[in-house]
This record gives sequence, C-alpha cells and structure tokens, in this order.
Amino acid sequence: MPVSIKGYLTFRDVIGEQSFPLTADQAQTLNQLLDWLSSHLGQEFTDLVFDPQTNALSQHVSVLVNGRHYSHLPDKLDTQLQEGDEVAIFPPLAGG
Repeated sequence: MPVSIKGYLTFRDVIGEQSFPLTADQAQTLNQLLDWLSSHLGQEFTDLVFDPQTNALSQHVSVLVNGRHYSHLPDKLDTQLQEGDEVAIFPPLAGG
C-alpha cells in the first residue's frame, strides 16, 4: 500500500489526492517526499509550500503525518515514511 497524499482547502487544486508508492529512488522521508512533490507538481506547488527566501518549508504550511503535525514527530521532516501513511498538507489558516 502506498503513501496517501491529500491537499486541503486552497491546496486541493494543486495537490488533490494522490497515492505515492515509496521507492528507494524517490522518497523515504517526509522531506524527500515534499521535494519529490515539488519537482512532480511544479512551480505552483513550490510557491505554495516553500519559503522563497530560504527554500525551506514555509512556517505557515501545516503538514501532518497520520494526523500528527510533523513538528511533533521525533525526526520532524526526516521522519521515515511507511507504506499506508497519510500525509495531509494544509495552507495557512486564519480566522477570528
């Protein structure tokens, strides 16, 4: 079973819902998956998810692995993905 990737709200149009087979030559960690998605989905994804100044994941984007924010995982962006994992990507949320 591959990794499931879902984009929510404004990211739905760019990411949608995809399945991604984990292979050694593509992505084994969350960071590698995000890089692969950037090259696979193009500039629109890159502009939404990465900070243009630092090329790092934007601090305003929420990435969850199996319902847990990556910053709460022991290895953060270096978290090893397993088959069957679900990665959810949310845009910045605002409200009041």
